[in-house]
Amino acid sequence: MNSSLPKSADNQDLRANDWKSRVPKFPFHKDVAPTLIPKENTPRVSSTLSFKQLMEILYNSKGPELLYMAESHRLYFLACMALTFMVCYNLFDLLDRGIRGIGELHQENEEDLPPMHNALKTGGRVGTVAVLSAIYIIAGLTFAIFPTRLVRRIEYLPGPKEYVRLVTHPWLPGKSSPVITVPVENLSIGKRAKVWTGEGFYGTAQRASFFFFLFEKGRMLPWVVDRSGWYWGDGRVYDVLFGKEPVEEAEKGLSYNDMLQIQANEVNKQKAELRRQLGPAWRYKMIGQMMKEDANKLTSKDASSSPKQVEGEKPKQLDNDDKK
Repeated sequence: MNSSLPKSADNQDLRANDWKSRVPKFPFHKDVAPTLIPKENTPRVSSTLSFKQLMEILYNSKGPELLYMAESHRLYFLACMALTFMVCYNLFDLLDRGIRGIGELHQENEEDLPPMHNALKTGGRVGTVAVLSAIYIIAGLTFAIFPTRLVRRIEYLPGPKEYVRLVTHPWLPGKSSPVITVPVENLSIGKRAKVWTGEGFYGTAQRASFFFFLFEKGRMLPWVVDRSGWYWGDGRVYDVLFGKEPVEEAEKGLSYNDMLQIQANEVNKQKAELRRQLGPAWRYKMIGQMMKEDANKLTSKDASSSPKQVEGEKPKQLDNDDKK
């Protein structure tokens, strides 16, 4: 089985952790252009190999199988560094201006408020600054941690219980790459997400998003997988492994947009059938029918809750005291 990278990437150490691996090359299009193109001896769906057979090849692997290798993440590092710096600058500016402004407003007390009211108003201003600062801190930590969630390599480990091995980035350059082994059943891409789009070398390209998330059970932050990279097979493999999609369903090659379009077509067919049966005013007729059904339900509930007279039983007669 093929567990090696394409020849075009053999001379690159994509797992390097020095500063050079985090600084983009100029011009930037050098880091955007794809280099990990499909290799000839990599199993791929064709007229002689169905997707079901492709998955059987993966499941019957005797050893670790390379599933994914990312392209350079230099632009991600640059963007995260810039965003982290911007957030930190805004945070310090907010604290500097906010603390000084709150102190001046408290001392001046232009509205001549009583000391208690002035203190309460100052406390409200402090709370506002604290909330905004917390938002900046969370955003800064997210941007700073984001590169450590980028997946550089995914390997499939066959066996009675399936595992995948993830290789990510260390937070500081010069450190060894973290390696995480996770059961396949603990990873998911989300209920409504799909890796397969039908576009690009591996059917994973998407204009709206450059990456997809891998959610691990028990962890708050997801792993981030760049959609550009080298894939074993195509994107449907990852919908089966991590999206828990049946092989028969994935073999159809339907993207999420295709599924939405099919659902919309079904809805349009139902509307056309109702229009044919009920006429142009089918919406109002359907509303009237639903209201009639609700009224019948309420009537039946009232009838069932009212006391019933047992057959053969005489009506209860009022005694003399009740008559009076």
